[in-house]
Amino acid sequence: MSPDEISRDVAGLVLAAGKGTRMKSALPKVLHPVCGRPMIGWTLSTLASIGVQSVVTVVSEDQPELLRYLRDYPAIRVAAQRNRQGTGDAVAAAAGLFAGVEPPPFAAGNILQGQQVSNPIVLILAGDVPGIHPDSLRRFLASMEANHADLAVLGMRVPQPHGYGRMVTKDAALFAIVEEKDASPSERAINLCNTGIMAARVEVLFAALKMLKPDNAQQEYYLTDCVKHARSLGYKVCAHETDQWQEFSGINDREQLASVASWLMARKRRDLMLSGVTIQQPESVYVEDTVEIGPDTVIESGCHLAGATRIAAGSVVGAGSVIKNVTVATAAVIPPNSVKIS
Repeated sequence: MSPDEISRDVAGLVLAAGKGTRMKSALPKVLHPVCGRPMIGWTLSTLASIGVQSVVTVVSEDQPELLRYLRDYPAIRVAAQRNRQGTGDAVAAAAGLFAGVEPPPFAAGNILQGQQVSNPIVLILAGDVPGIHPDSLRRFLASMEANHADLAVLGMRVPQPHGYGRMVTKDAALFAIVEEKDASPSERAINLCNTGIMAARVEVLFAALKMLKPDNAQQEYYLTDCVKHARSLGYKVCAHETDQWQEFSGINDREQLASVASWLMARKRRDLMLSGVTIQQPESVYVEDTVEIGPDTVIESGCHLAGATRIAAGSVVGAGSVIKNVTVATAAVIPPNSVKIS
């Protein structure tokens, strides 16, 4: 799909209504910062970078901080999930924001912000998976188009698949996704796992949603069951596979938050070095995703670079310096242990 086709045809649907109880925090999970921006901010930024302009977010009404955050994005539509009965229930809660759609019988949602979208394809992501690279979504949508799929799921090959939903496939065809708690021993041996990213024609998705039943170990409406229901209705269902499994690591607690943040920061440092920035002892340098650094700049060890910092080309930032929300001029030399915060 070209950027223009994505902009025209694809609406994003971000699921962000989870309680996040394992974070042990009064702050909604998806608002916890990861490398300088909230988790959900990563998802929204990734969608924007591939050209998705129509975005629907599903939240819970007991998350006032998240609702305030989303008001800064007036183009984003917001629906509230009342019952928190699984991912299928979350998607069903947003039915009123998709033109021409009849909500499933179990749907329980309120429209809090925005008008209906009329894009023919919906791309579903979780708000607590900040590491997704835009290119992964582009390849996934291109694969869906090339396979003429009505519904597609992005799968990942995981070295240790425990806890993930397993994808039952043959070639590119996807037959079912089985959650860990419902999987047989042979299904648990499968290492092609669900990333949680699904794309579908809107009418196909909601036709399959109507068939969901909470007849599983969790007694929830599984979005993943839309795979088998769409197939039973005669639609073409496909899988797209990636080995970049780390991109799709979700965050449920503070340990996972630290792990994902560390991986994302390593990716940021690597991208900077490949663009011509020298970073001494890279593992010792904290640099948020929002920081921009020009080529031929030297970042000495132990620096902390945060916020809307802009460092122009040819500069030297001395060891142990802390810089936040500051613009550094071309060829500037910042002495070691400097503190510059705006």
